[in-house]
Amino acid sequence: MRTLGLSLLLSVGLAAGLAQNTLTSVEANDGFQLLFDGKSMSKFEVPEGQKVWSVVDGSIKSNSNAGAGNLLTKEDFANFVLKAEFRADPDIHAHILLRKGRGRSGGYELQIKDKDPKQTAHGFLTASIPGVASAPADSKILPHQWNSVEVTMDGDHMVVIYNGRKVVDAHDSKLSSGAIALSLATPEDAPGENIEFRNLKVKRLP
Repeated sequence: MRTLGLSLLLSVGLAAGLAQNTLTSVEANDGFQLLFDGKSMSKFEVPEGQKVWSVVDGSIKSNSNAGAGNLLTKEDFANFVLKAEFRADPDIHAHILLRKGRGRSGGYELQIKDKDPKQTAHGFLTASIPGVASAPADSKILPHQWNSVEVTMDGDHMVVIYNGRKVVDAHDSKLSSGAIALSLATPEDAPGENIEFRNLKVKRLP
């Protein structure tokens, strides 16, 4: 347990010490691209007049006072590796959506939610993919700290690494392609709770 705790601290600490919203030389050579440069949301579809998402201090931050909302990438992705970091208030209910279709609900949800007072998540809490696989119960949000996540979607195979630990390794074939999206859900359940994202990087796989 002490070793796991140390690895989590190292993971978060190392992430905090790197240049933010930039690719390392290794990532660039490996084919990663930035989805967010720390300044604009140009890689995302930003509906005119939307107030849920904005760029604040080098991150994409939610405004729960504006209600729920999704921020979709302009491009679709089929097979890919996604890296991201998020920092959230402890009662947040948010997702990173994977292979989300346009003009319809759905997409695989990478859950960011530790509490389920309405029993709507059916055991699929933080780092889980609801309907596919549950992450271990100790896969919690480190509140007000940067948490790291890496998701591999390769055909029907999906792997989630959360704060340096593999927490999901599962198969599902319902969805084959779609947008990547940042999602704030049910802000009325946690007034004033927000989430911010940075270091959003994606690499397409064959």
